[in-house]
Amino acid sequence: MSRAIRKLNRASVKAINIPGRYGDGDGLYLIVKKSGRKSWLYRFRLNGRRRDMGLGSVSLSNNIDVVRKKADEARALVQAGIDPLEKRETEIEARVEEIERRYTFAEIIDLFFKSKDSTGYFRTEQTRRRWYFCLTTHAKGLHSTQLSKITTKQVYRVLEPLWMIKTETASRTRLYIEAVLAWAIAMEYRDAPNPAVWRGNLDQLLTPKERVKPSKNHAALPWQDIPKLMKQLRSLKTPASYLTEFIILTAARSGEARGAVWDEIDLEAGVWEIPAERMKMKRPHLVPLVGASRRLVERAQEFPHETIVFSNPRNRRVFSYNAPMVTLRKLGYHDITTHGFRSSFKTWALEATNFPTQAIEFALAHETKNTVERAYIRGNRMFSKRCEVMKSWDKFAHLNLEVSNLDS
Repeated sequence: MSRAIRKLNRASVKAINIPGRYGDGDGLYLIVKKSGRKSWLYRFRLNGRRRDMGLGSVSLSNNIDVVRKKADEARALVQAGIDPLEKRETEIEARVEEIERRYTFAEIIDLFFKSKDSTGYFRTEQTRRRWYFCLTTHAKGLHSTQLSKITTKQVYRVLEPLWMIKTETASRTRLYIEAVLAWAIAMEYRDAPNPAVWRGNLDQLLTPKERVKPSKNHAALPWQDIPKLMKQLRSLKTPASYLTEFIILTAARSGEARGAVWDEIDLEAGVWEIPAERMKMKRPHLVPLVGASRRLVERAQEFPHETIVFSNPRNRRVFSYNAPMVTLRKLGYHDITTHGFRSSFKTWALEATNFPTQAIEFALAHETKNTVERAYIRGNRMFSKRCEVMKSWDKFAHLNLEVSNLDS
């Protein structure tokens, strides 16, 4: 006796919401989960063994008509003595192998960056350059290797020569390799596991970086020496020295100051408004422009650029990450970093002033955990308090310097 077929239609598939299995006939079923999710199943028997073959979720593109054709194809294979599940798995494996043979690690790096660039994955151009440099320079030993052939041992051999010398760089490189391979696995360009993961894998071959070289904070200039440095910077009178002063006086991150554009500046109100997309925490940040920081912006107009506040006069572009560092080296400061000035500012504010801790933290655009504090911080009173903090910082920074020197 032949089975009744085509019991379901599009309307009934849409209407059925009670969890269960609903037959369309000849082995095809609609499966409704308790969560409400609906999917298709083809059940068949081959060589005395019952097997279930998933045919995808219910969707507009995978409706009852489409799924019946899939079931017909699978049914024809069963009648020919071929297991449709095994055939599908074999085809998937063959496709993966073909892809793996097709791509080398260098080619996957290119695909990875194209994918990430299209989604705004990298917060800043500097971050992207760092990733690209590490992957194209320190991971070069993997470039010609087929994706499927990359092993833990090969990743180890690439990292090991650098690990004891430049541990932080090697650790970043490992992280970037892991990210590229994780993306490749997600895109089905190669099979798991990921040979670059640390836990239970490379940690068995490489010494933890904390034991190789204790991590250090950004080297900071003692806050007591800031006035001396400011006097030295003022003597240079170059666009790069003005930028460095601006970084110190605003306690901003280097990338935020270097990327400042005129649309963010309101000189009349004395405010620099940094948009969320340029901030580390992805939240807009207001910076008071008081005293010398305001005059530095005015001075920047002597080197006019249609968009960039502190532009490099040589190429009319944003100053490089190293520009403030080079300026400091010229003055004999070889052991401090630009980012360290934020630490100098915070230490000064905590040790030499009585300003509220919340005002100090928000001046640095740090997260505040307490929601009440966050609400208070957003108000004008906190911005006014931060203006007082920055005025005091400006006054301290110019102890050894006449303010009029900026205008000379």
